[in-house]
Amino acid sequence: MFLVLCRREYEDEMICDLAEVYHMFNYEEYPPILVGTLLFGLRDDSRVKMALSGQNVSLDRYLMARAVDELAFLSWTKTKDAQNNRHRPKSILQKMMGEPKKEEYATFETMEEFMEMWNAI
Repeated sequence: MFLVLCRREYEDEMICDLAEVYHMFNYEEYPPILVGTLLFGLRDDSRVKMALSGQNVSLDRYLMARAVDELAFLSWTKTKDAQNNRHRPKSILQKMMGEPKKEEYATFETMEEFMEMWNAI
């Protein structure tokens, strides 16, 4: 099942990981049970596992970027710019993670408006 999901959704990542780690350049030549086992055994920061978990940054890089951001913030707090709330350092982590997705939501002033939307859905 794991192999089927990887092949269907993340074949490019799978091919890269298998070639890099196991020097397996044509995975279709090998038994599927072997390929699935090897894929499952990849490290958590492999392309396939990061794609499966929806991560775009490994834990190590996340922690390093967070540490740099915190250090930059602490240094900034000791400056005159901080007293005037100017030139705050930009977050490296936020750039790495990308823009957060904006959730769409609706507000209603009356129960009737809510029920109209509810029935439309």
